[in-house]
Amino acid sequence: MKIVGVVILILIVMPIVLRQLRSLAPAAEHHKPLPVEKETKPKKKKRPSEPEAAEEEAPRDPVDIALENLFNERRIPQDKREGFTPLYRRYVELRMGKIEIRTGSFDLNSALDTVMTKVHTLDSKRNFEIVFDIDANVPSQVIGDAERMEEVLFYLIQNVVLKSNAYLIEIQIKRLNLGDGALHLEFYISYDKDNYQEEKLDIFTPFREDVTPTGLELYLAKEYAHLMNGDVTFEPEGENNSAFMVTLKLFMSNPSEMRHYRLPSKTMIGHSILIVDDHNASALAVQKMFEYFKNEVDVLSSKELFSALEMLEDYDIVVIQERYFAKHLNTKLEAIKSKRVIKAVSLNKKESFMHSDAETIALLDGEISKPVTVQKVFDLLVSLYQENREV
Repeated sequence: MKIVGVVILILIVMPIVLRQLRSLAPAAEHHKPLPVEKETKPKKKKRPSEPEAAEEEAPRDPVDIALENLFNERRIPQDKREGFTPLYRRYVELRMGKIEIRTGSFDLNSALDTVMTKVHTLDSKRNFEIVFDIDANVPSQVIGDAERMEEVLFYLIQNVVLKSNAYLIEIQIKRLNLGDGALHLEFYISYDKDNYQEEKLDIFTPFREDVTPTGLELYLAKEYAHLMNGDVTFEPEGENNSAFMVTLKLFMSNPSEMRHYRLPSKTMIGHSILIVDDHNASALAVQKMFEYFKNEVDVLSSKELFSALEMLEDYDIVVIQERYFAKHLNTKLEAIKSKRVIKAVSLNKKESFMHSDAETIALLDGEISKPVTVQKVFDLLVSLYQENREV
């Protein structure tokens, strides 16, 4: 019985002892085994020069590439390239066939004014005057490439202004009758004999003078004229002068039209006009433009005028060179104005001229600037008699 009791007691106590022992042992931590990483090679970083970056970079303009090559070939210094770029780019575009003629209707007088505006910005210290001598049958509205025509004339006039010694630069514009229905215009730009003798036969050859672009401009003028079915030549005139001769083929909407300017009122025509200008070629050119509007026009020098100021009383309009307006002349004009209508007009050397004295400003009825065009004369007559304008 005692043995049985001991066995029962052991069986009862053993589970308790086992629980005690289990609580004293350190708790077993259960973790999933970490995966073993395989060795990998480091990835290469892509450089901007590699294909992906190259795809994003825009291709260079072929003209830019050719221009840079031209600068290098001609050994143009870096400090001069920016100033030469516009002209050299035109040369490159021309040689690559990228210059095209753009035909459109434009006003010839406005185109000439644009050229003169550029000419007067030239860095020239010498005193010069430009005269337009335009035939009456030259139309105002023409069809062609205004920009190319302007560039041709500017390049040639610039050459005359910067290299010629002549004070008076006369530009004659004529209409040639070739019987093909087109409008053929001839521009005659006077030069001087001394420079003609100094010029070489390769005057229109580009890059004939080291790094200066002078020869390049003449080359472009000739090539642009060719694009317009014309030409530019340089030839002597008699024994004392030489000139650039330009021919251009243009068109007009109505080839049979011979009257190109029509004033809005009959009160603007049929006047007696006096022009006072010591430069005879300039005065005669302006005379023709006033005569176009059926006016009777006389031309005098300043010496002839001041020797007999009373002759002013015979005219309806007096067009007098700006520098001749002085106390003596102004007094005479005021006396005439107190009795009847007379229009006093200042003939200015440049568009930007401003009379400084209040007496002259009050006396003037209008101003017209050189070089004079038919359109300027037209606008002047309208402004002088606009109060009588007929609708």
